[in-house]
Amino acid sequence: MSDKTVREQIMVAVMEHLTTEARPAGIPEPVRTRLSSPKPSQLPALTVYQGSEIVDPGHDESKGRARRTAVVRRALDIEVEYVVKAVQGTPADAEADPISVWVSAAMVSIGRIVTSGAPGGLAHDPPEEQGTVPKYEQGEYSFCRFTTTWRVFYQSSTSDATSLT
Repeated sequence: MSDKTVREQIMVAVMEHLTTEARPAGIPEPVRTRLSSPKPSQLPALTVYQGSEIVDPGHDESKGRARRTAVVRRALDIEVEYVVKAVQGTPADAEADPISVWVSAAMVSIGRIVTSGAPGGLAHDPPEEQGTVPKYEQGEYSFCRFTTTWRVFYQSSTSDATSLT
């Protein structure tokens, strides 16, 4: 059993995988949860965030009232954001394309994510890509921010978010 929630264990597993996966030249090392915007000299930047968590508490109908089950079904969105600076003569979204290709290949190659919710661990299905949203911004400098969302489906105990018993 872990003292970390299953959600946190999934994030740790994803980060461990992404930081050890071979990256071509020009692909930055991913960091987790950047709290300030990167400066132009830090671009391109690749950041991994916890996104929304969708919870299905597993209520069963019983003569007009809900009853909780022992397991909560969850879906965790993992947001992978890559920011690139516009380069004279090249569209910013074209600069982001090699990063997008690497992120997709790396996330697909993670396979089943193992957490410690049971003896020997629990294997959760690989992340499923949900889509990519590009945003183009201009300010001190022009840049493009792409966010690709990956969803991991998992379960946790109703009474203990660190495990599934």
